[in-house]
Amino acid sequence: MDTSRAQDAPSAAPPVDSVHPLIGTGGDPDNGANLYPGSVRPFGMVQLSPDTEDHGYGYHTVQSWIKGFSMTHMSGVGCANQGDVFFTATTGPIVTQVSDYQTPYSHSSESASPGYYQVQLLQWGIHAELSATERTGIARFTFPAHQVANILVPISHTLNNTAAASIRVVGDRRIEGFVENHLFCNRTPTYKVYFVMVFDRPFTSFGTWFGKWVDDQDRGGTVAPGTRSAEQTSHEQSTGAYATWAPEDHAQAVTARVGISYVDIAGADKNLQSEAPEGDFTSIRQAATSAWNKELSNIEVSGSSAKDRTVFYTALYHSLLMPSLFDDADGRYLGFDGKIHMVPPGHHVYTNFSGWDIYRSEIPLLAMIEPQRLQDMAQSVVLMYLQGGWIDRWPQINLYTEDMVGSPLSIALTTTYLDGLHGFDIHTAWEAMLKDATEAPPPGHPYVGEEGIDWINKLHYLPADKVTYGSVAMTQEYSLAYASLFRLAAALGKTTDAQRLYDRALNYRNLFDLEDKFFRPRNADGTWVQGFNPAQDSHGFVEGTGWHYRSFAPADLGWLVKAFGQERFNAAMTEFFNYSSPGWYGQYYNPYNETDIQAPFVFNFSGQPWKSQEVVRRVLKENYTDAPDGVPGNDDCGAMSSWAVLSMLGIYSVDPTSLAYQLVSPVFSKAVVHLHSPYPGTTFTITTSEHPDTTPYIQNVTLNGLKHSQNWIAFHNITDGGTLHFDLGTAPDRHWGAAPEDAPPSLSDALPVTQ
Repeated sequence: MDTSRAQDAPSAAPPVDSVHPLIGTGGDPDNGANLYPGSVRPFGMVQLSPDTEDHGYGYHTVQSWIKGFSMTHMSGVGCANQGDVFFTATTGPIVTQVSDYQTPYSHSSESASPGYYQVQLLQWGIHAELSATERTGIARFTFPAHQVANILVPISHTLNNTAAASIRVVGDRRIEGFVENHLFCNRTPTYKVYFVMVFDRPFTSFGTWFGKWVDDQDRGGTVAPGTRSAEQTSHEQSTGAYATWAPEDHAQAVTARVGISYVDIAGADKNLQSEAPEGDFTSIRQAATSAWNKELSNIEVSGSSAKDRTVFYTALYHSLLMPSLFDDADGRYLGFDGKIHMVPPGHHVYTNFSGWDIYRSEIPLLAMIEPQRLQDMAQSVVLMYLQGGWIDRWPQINLYTEDMVGSPLSIALTTTYLDGLHGFDIHTAWEAMLKDATEAPPPGHPYVGEEGIDWINKLHYLPADKVTYGSVAMTQEYSLAYASLFRLAAALGKTTDAQRLYDRALNYRNLFDLEDKFFRPRNADGTWVQGFNPAQDSHGFVEGTGWHYRSFAPADLGWLVKAFGQERFNAAMTEFFNYSSPGWYGQYYNPYNETDIQAPFVFNFSGQPWKSQEVVRRVLKENYTDAPDGVPGNDDCGAMSSWAVLSMLGIYSVDPTSLAYQLVSPVFSKAVVHLHSPYPGTTFTITTSEHPDTTPYIQNVTLNGLKHSQNWIAFHNITDGGTLHFDLGTAPDRHWGAAPEDAPPSLSDALPVTQ
């Protein structure tokens, strides 16, 4: 597969032409970005994509067999997940195929673009094409002449662990049913996806089969021609249905339209009738392309290489896949109380919030370019609390997973409100967030809240001898959430709460060793844990080391620099980036995970902003490319991709609720961000001097024509509209943005609300 492009493609080309969905599908299947190449609308409920494995993440370019296609995928997560409503096409006798329907494929006969995917199924000589609406998928299979044409629906096949399934053949054009799957990472709770599949012409024969799973493979089983229904009632069983069309003297195409719903069969049928009432593949594909062009055009870039344009728009595309639409076309959705609810007209409910990941970069990006949608997402989190009783860290479908640590969705909600997006129930949100920040949840519920909250209330940190997993990292994460809530409380006029939360936001300092300048684990009696190795994974941290979390005080980096001493801080962080090539090092920056995602920008706080400019350019060059492995680590639902989008624009916020965006050198000579209501501005334009690709260092900045010496701008500078111009050079300017007064604000700069 060649994703390269000639240099300097015309900027007039629509952004959809620069998106390569196969970027991020390569690399090690266990440690790759785990992105899928299939068809989806922006934030769509349906993600119709090929699966190259029986269990896992879905698709990897290094795998040489396509198992089939399924309707649901999460974008770039690190655990087996979804892959619900699986189907494929074959030719020949059905009997041998219910247990062996996989096919080799070649990347030379495969392509993908936003809203469209096509591949040749070499085993069967079938051309498969996929597209999607928000809640439906459409697949067109072109079968060779003189061959029996089959469409199989092995409904028990998912990418995780199927608990139950039911399938039924209705009339001569329809198959319907449901599949019940476990939450990602094979968690115990299960959810159901209902589906209705309608063909564009009648089949000539049909049937079902019943079998079992052996060694994680579907062994098919007994085929029952002419039977119309079958069920799976345990994990060990498997079942499915098929439809067959007689051979023809010429190639024949069969189109399948598939609607899904998390509510019921009627919802799946209504979604299908609402969004894809006819089997016109071409019009659905064209509509998908138009939808993506509209969303991607929220940011228009020009003046760099076609490769940079491809990296940028593919990253933006990946940033607009999740959270996922959850309500049906008729407004119904399944709440966290297990009951059916109605969303108000003109609004939507979203789910699948990868909280720990997306609060850092994707939520700030969506606040900038998707304000209306983000307000619905915020209200969706509020509804989770109202229906389920608590805010989860990583909700999937309508269930709690409590994956990862901290209170990330509190940070996301706070960012949304402080950015001026008030179209959600902030009063209920505040109640939920304050409860999570100060109280333990009641027993007997599927949520854990802030683990160790009683120790936070007592000691103002999590003791390693009482909280054995991630005590340091969780204390740091909680402190960031408290800092966010302090700012929100101040904005809401809640003075007493603001003072309380300000004090809690300083808890991270209790785990900072003033001698060795590391955050480190501490026991309940106040003693430091012996044998601490800052380069060793765990040791009080989550998915990282003491080195990775050394600069994790995003809300108060000003204090951290002073606690280090500026010279020592800069020396330590310079050493942190002194690796010869990217890797999973214990003592160096890890570009493959979110644990230290803010670290490249910390020099803006320590008087050496040119080093942030240098480091960000290096990370972009080495880790974000136009190749299949061109996204570092798990993309985690757009977290890594949105980091690239913001960094390539030259603006990034290490602490989104501070409303301060650190400046680094843009990659493009011009970028226009189109703003939407409720923001007062219409466009925010970022320009540079000539050749930004070879001039990575900022020399001067002007904001709306006025000289700007600070190495950051406020969020309102963006949403008010205007122009930000960078003069760039080949050598560092050690004066611009380097004075103490030029650094971004920190929590320590904010006086406590009461004295």
